[in-house]
Amino acid sequence: MAGPIHRGAYGFRLHYTDPEQELTDLIELDASMPEVTVAWRHASTTVDIEDVGRDRVAYGHRKAGAFWACRDPATITFDFPTPPVPGSLVHPNLTIGISVHARWRGDLTLHGGAFETSAGAWGIMGAREAGKSAMLAELASRGYPIVADDLLALQGSMAWAGPDCVDLRPDTAERFEKSRYLGIVGGRPRYRLSTPPSRPVLPFRGFFILDWHESRQVVVEPMDPRERLKWLYQQEYILLVGWPDPAKHLRLLGLPAWNVRRPPHWGGTDEVIGRILEITENPAYSTELVVDD
Repeated sequence: MAGPIHRGAYGFRLHYTDPEQELTDLIELDASMPEVTVAWRHASTTVDIEDVGRDRVAYGHRKAGAFWACRDPATITFDFPTPPVPGSLVHPNLTIGISVHARWRGDLTLHGGAFETSAGAWGIMGAREAGKSAMLAELASRGYPIVADDLLALQGSMAWAGPDCVDLRPDTAERFEKSRYLGIVGGRPRYRLSTPPSRPVLPFRGFFILDWHESRQVVVEPMDPRERLKWLYQQEYILLVGWPDPAKHLRLLGLPAWNVRRPPHWGGTDEVIGRILEITENPAYSTELVVDD
């Protein structure tokens, strides 16, 4: 007889106390993974909060929301002045609290997404509005599983998978007929695209940095180690709890990385996808890379 199915994200089984929350897009995890309880309270903070300790982190803004992460028992609790949009506690609200637990676990946490090939996970990063989620949605529409949309949690050379979904802005969502309206989250309308299921943990192979330029040409160039290190430091997700051990960034310098510049319109997307997939399908990356943990 089959045992119970455990679902979660980023290597944590998630127990939600609110039965009204839509828990679609969570991934199936082994029962041995640690459990984190996720809850919310109908409350508004009266003062700004920033309380960072060894086993407890609290952060919030006056008259807005707040989150509380505790190490033992492992919990994430949100204070919201209005009830959260169903599904938003799976993504994107979950990421801030779960990133704290990931750092407590010893992970490197980066602001970025990733997709999966047979070789492992490939990061997609870029500055704000660089088109990361749109690129991930396009990859998902072609059958590639999405490992993460906003938070990359890396333990040594391995990447933990987040929820199987990508959240999109309205202008991008209209290009994907299977996207669905989620609601107003973070002060803006948000659409959700469920994506093919990813493996829960997989080798991290390398990453691509997206950028725009005025040329009509798509340019894909390898990044040298200095560029890679500078970018990785800029992408730390949860500086609220301090900088991680620098050795965690240095270990990633053995992985390849490329800067991808393309024209600021959708017409170059097919070529960009083609160039990225040509790299990831190169036989040189068909066997597992070894990065010292």
